[in-house]
Amino acid sequence: MRASLAYPLLWIAWIAAFLAIELTALWSGHPQFTLSDYVWRLEQINRAWTCLRFFIAAFCVWLFFHMVFRLFT
Repeated sequence: MRASLAYPLLWIAWIAAFLAIELTALWSGHPQFTLSDYVWRLEQINRAWTCLRFFIAAFCVWLFFHMVFRLFT
């Protein structure tokens, strides 16, 4: 399979799997199985400004500017 066909299919599969996991967790009444809940559970270990919290904040800032303004490509 050529890379020009494989990568779009892999992105679609990744997004579909992520949505399936998240929506199944929410619709089944188990929000504790969502990605955000797993991240916040890690943060409950140490409520101080941790490296994980910094990474999540930096990633969200980068993702916002990258997707909205096409910066940092």
